[in-house]
Amino acid sequence: MELQLGPEIILSYKRLAYTPWYAFAEFIDNSTQAYFNNSEELDKIYKNENKNLTISIKYNNGEDKYIEITDNSMGMDENELINAVILGKTPKNNNWRSKYGIGLKTAACWFGNKWTVKTTKYNDDKEHEIEFNVAEIASNNRDLNHKTKKVGKKSHYTIIKIYDLNRNLYGRTIQKIKQHLRSIYRIDMNKYGLELFWQDEKLEWNYEKEINSRLLKNIDNEIIKREFEFEIYNKKVHGWAGVFEKGSRSDAGFSIIQADRIIQGWPSSYRPSLLFGPQEGGRNDLVNQRLVGELFFEGFEVSHTKDAILFLDDEEDLLDSLLNKKIGDLKKKATTFRKYNSDERTAEEAFTDDAISEFESELNSKEMEDFIKLFEIPPEMLIKESNKVLKEKILKKIPPTINVKINNLLVKIYLIDDMSINDPYVITESTQLETQVIVIINKSHPHWFHLQSKESILNYIRNSVYDGVAEWKAYFLTQNFDPETIKLIKDKLLRLPFEIDKNSINL
Repeated sequence: MELQLGPEIILSYKRLAYTPWYAFAEFIDNSTQAYFNNSEELDKIYKNENKNLTISIKYNNGEDKYIEITDNSMGMDENELINAVILGKTPKNNNWRSKYGIGLKTAACWFGNKWTVKTTKYNDDKEHEIEFNVAEIASNNRDLNHKTKKVGKKSHYTIIKIYDLNRNLYGRTIQKIKQHLRSIYRIDMNKYGLELFWQDEKLEWNYEKEINSRLLKNIDNEIIKREFEFEIYNKKVHGWAGVFEKGSRSDAGFSIIQADRIIQGWPSSYRPSLLFGPQEGGRNDLVNQRLVGELFFEGFEVSHTKDAILFLDDEEDLLDSLLNKKIGDLKKKATTFRKYNSDERTAEEAFTDDAISEFESELNSKEMEDFIKLFEIPPEMLIKESNKVLKEKILKKIPPTINVKINNLLVKIYLIDDMSINDPYVITESTQLETQVIVIINKSHPHWFHLQSKESILNYIRNSVYDGVAEWKAYFLTQNFDPETIKLIKDKLLRLPFEIDKNSINL
């Protein structure tokens, strides 16, 4: 008893788990592989022709629908074309992109039920044409209607035309095809000069625009790209990682690359769980918006559609662990860096104008006028006594929310929910002990309810605490409460977050 494969198996190719961009990539892989196999000769030819390797995809969505893929690579002679249409025949050079000997057939049959190949090899004077009819072949008629004609010896091209399409391509799908293809072949475009066209639009990938200009920079204004390398069971992995200044989930994540071709990457990037967290439902935290990089694999198996690495045993777990060891600190940087001069952290000009206008109205209000004219300040001793009673009551029953020792100074910060709406917004004790500052913030104060974001709450707490610390330092260093001295000290304190961010990116 022998295993036999009937020709009707070809009918199942239309049901393969391709996406249009990875199906198109099968044809581009064949063209680029032919270039790599003959690069020395082709580079001389292209120099004389004043051209580069060029691949063009045409899609006609009119009445006579078809897909056409044309290249000016080396082309095929008769024997190479015969090998190309043998299902599953492994290419002579299968250590790079053309691995399994099925991509041309599966992708063409996935797209349509009829297709042709026209090709001629440089220094051959014959163009070869074959016709492939899925229904005929499934009925055991394997004749490909091979035709030849004379052409110039300097001609070199392959043209694949697909008819009787199984699927149509529309607006959003076409946009995704273009985005994926320019990502998949980004290295070919930048390293080998590939010119890839969709219709008449040249697809391009600019590393400076897409990545480098968007990465964090150190104090010398140099982009931060952490390079690394390691092995997993004698299979090599190397790459780089960085952090975007301004986050975008769709742009972040890793691109997996083998044979200088993206296997998985932007805009559907790879996100190992130790760095990016579980991805069920699609996390959108700062790590998933900012951490970015490329992983170059050598010696790993890929799926037959070449859209995923086939990890064996615990290879993916080891990859996850080694990446976390090499660049885990960048995860922290992605979550803590705040670029104060970028649009993501500072208000837009229109918001600033609105804020100024609103505050100006507040200053011109009748309430402000009455306050300036009528508010009477209680005696200083009465204010101090009232605050002292309130402070002692809180300190006796409530532990500090934040308790930090900075050198010999203990800073105790209390955020209190159950104070009265009429109690002070903040009570500070900064002159009683040279080793302690106490700051009590009233969360029931009306102003607290105007704080609508993390940043506004952070700045409110920061200003309240830095007032107390500035008063403490002015009092115990100069033995007075000079307002200008206190403001100078607070000015320095308000610059600390910027200094922290600046130092955190100086790796």
